[in-house]
Amino acid sequence: MNKILAGLLGPLLLGACATTQAPDTALPWDAAVVRGTLPNGLEYRLVRDASQANRLDLRLTVQAGSVDEDADQVGVAHLVEHLTFYSHGGDSADLRQRMTGLGWVQGRHFNAVTSYDRTQYLLSPPSGVKQAPQALEALSDLVFAMDYDAADLERERPVVIEEWRGGLGVAQRMNEQRIASQRAGSNYPAHRTIGNEGAIRKASVEALKRYQQRWYVPNNMVLSVVGDFEPAALAKQIDQAFSKVPAATVPSREQRELSLDDRLKVFRLQDAQSGSNQVALLFRLHEPDSRGTTRAAMRERLIDRMALSAMTSSLRRQLPVDGVRSLTAQKTLIGEHSTVLGIAAGVEGQQHRKALQQLLSEIERLRQHGFTEAELLHERGVIQDLGEKTLAKDGSRDFQQWVEQLNNAAVQDKPVVAKHAAAQRYLEVLGSIGRDDLNQRLWRWLGCGDRVLQVSAPGVTPLELPTVTEVEQLQDSIAHSSLAAPKQKAEATTSKPVAELVMPALPAPGSIARRQAFAKEKVEHWTLGNGDRLVWLRANAEGGRWSLQADSTAGYNLADRPVWRTQMATQLATQSAPAGVSAEALDAWRKAQKVTLGVDQKPQRLQLNLSVTPGEGALADLLQSYRLSQTDIRIDPAAFSETQDDLLKRLQSRPDDVRERETSTMRRLMYGSDSWQTPDAKALQALDATALDADWQRLSAAPVTYYLMADIEPKVLEEAVLARLANIPRGEALKNNAALQQPGQRSESLAIALEPRAVFQATSFSEQPWSP
Repeated sequence: MNKILAGLLGPLLLGACATTQAPDTALPWDAAVVRGTLPNGLEYRLVRDASQANRLDLRLTVQAGSVDEDADQVGVAHLVEHLTFYSHGGDSADLRQRMTGLGWVQGRHFNAVTSYDRTQYLLSPPSGVKQAPQALEALSDLVFAMDYDAADLERERPVVIEEWRGGLGVAQRMNEQRIASQRAGSNYPAHRTIGNEGAIRKASVEALKRYQQRWYVPNNMVLSVVGDFEPAALAKQIDQAFSKVPAATVPSREQRELSLDDRLKVFRLQDAQSGSNQVALLFRLHEPDSRGTTRAAMRERLIDRMALSAMTSSLRRQLPVDGVRSLTAQKTLIGEHSTVLGIAAGVEGQQHRKALQQLLSEIERLRQHGFTEAELLHERGVIQDLGEKTLAKDGSRDFQQWVEQLNNAAVQDKPVVAKHAAAQRYLEVLGSIGRDDLNQRLWRWLGCGDRVLQVSAPGVTPLELPTVTEVEQLQDSIAHSSLAAPKQKAEATTSKPVAELVMPALPAPGSIARRQAFAKEKVEHWTLGNGDRLVWLRANAEGGRWSLQADSTAGYNLADRPVWRTQMATQLATQSAPAGVSAEALDAWRKAQKVTLGVDQKPQRLQLNLSVTPGEGALADLLQSYRLSQTDIRIDPAAFSETQDDLLKRLQSRPDDVRERETSTMRRLMYGSDSWQTPDAKALQALDATALDADWQRLSAAPVTYYLMADIEPKVLEEAVLARLANIPRGEALKNNAALQQPGQRSESLAIALEPRAVFQATSFSEQPWSP
């Protein structure tokens, strides 16, 4: 399954506009890929890459997964993947024993994975190409030996049961609901890759072998290999390992496609532990194949991506909308030609009816007006820019990229083509795509009759689903109204100019009370007149930059403030500016001076991390940037209100969080008390920006130790420190709640799991003497 995410254009290698009358043939495979097909139909793709000496990566893809199971074979595809490691292939030891006997470690040197439509066996022997014969023989026995027995199944069954049990939880439950609605009427909902407990317990070895005999045939497999080897020699080894098993008929794969109807279906997606809160309309359809490399296929793919990107951008521009916090779009490819376009509205509170009406209105607005010429030109420009950047780069691939490309080729049944060859072909089709192409694609998507409405609400919030009749009547009513055209992107000339940064006047310089030099280490310790300390290493930081770390006791676990409030003050203050200074102007200035600012707040410590590219005046900019985060900060009221509203909304939509109860209990057992306090609505509503200003003034007054890495003249550093650091007013070090584990043994049981699963957590500690 592949997803085309909103706004993600992927590796489209495009450029300037051109047309051609050349025959529409598929692009050839990248010349670096050596391909072959054995007489029995097994395909192999080899890439020699000597950049990592002796490394070898082998992936055997069986093009069958859980969706290919019969009705009485639920969970069998995954069980087969497990049981193949019990195969012997004529050896007294089974395959797992053979591989571990070679020094291979499961999970590191050999592994396997099953999905809806494929099963893959992955080997990376530690001795690389030297162990290629053993690796190929192991792969062949894994898929063809089929000599495990019922006793092996009984040994492995508990392992698979625990794997199933370990995957249970709110994410799994919500995903099952999404699959059941998105792929209603297909094999997918009933054939989860892991299966279910009942199916795993009942599965017979006969059912496993019947599945394996049907699908594990050489002409349904692809072997991909990357490493430091001679392709001709490896091809011979592949022939020796895999050619003994004859080809067989590969069954139809129609079960992988969605079964469509011309109806609207309404589904509830809700779980007591989920915070999901949205309304989504899915359009399900069959579309022409756009996965090839002919000009027609690549043009289809490009139209898809441009239309989806333009749609997503248009939806985002319509915000803010009452009752809706977000509008998004996503397109999913299923099987060979089934697709699902989902358009979703994030719901504010319990305003699902209002969100549904707005969602349908925005879809109808797009249908009525389509895309503008400006939107087409924008999408062309974005893609052309990506193409030009790609064409300007080296077209080679590194080891891991080759592994990924060959894997994608096997999984998605598509060729690996040279980057620049793909670019040239995209160049030929980009200019032929017009506004009408994008609109026709949009109308095809929005006009399909097979639709699914998904409605979700957090936790156990009461949720009344609309009926199919109600939704269709609402759609009809909106369709018969004349809607205004979608909001368009404002011209750059109309954007609000950023205010010029007015730097506050610097006070009188401070002083340096004490210096200590460590010449051999190129380190100096300075004690400043305000009590701060500077540790200076006369060497540049990583990447040749100058870096400054300011460390203080202003952690978030203070004795007299809730954790959430201290964190809120820190986050907002470091995004704000001193009184009389525009936060936007300060941010623009930092970007112009190429100064970065990062915040890392821990229970007992606060670290501000800054860096700058060396140059004339860069040190002053670095220290000034820090100073502007410390002195006379005024939190932006708009930013405060936005954060406050967001927290209140999250509290209102928050389900019963069993994970929080679990972690809270663990903190109490470890430390004697749980100092973490979740904000409550009353405390949040009573808070204002002025109170957070005072909190930050207290935090920023804590004495600081600076750690500076900069290869710079001492005189230049001294002047900058005196002018911008040594004169910052400081107060007392702050008292934090100690987060020390308590001695002794404590335990507690929580009956909070909704799943048939017990989770055991244990932690211990031992005191260690500290030495600098």
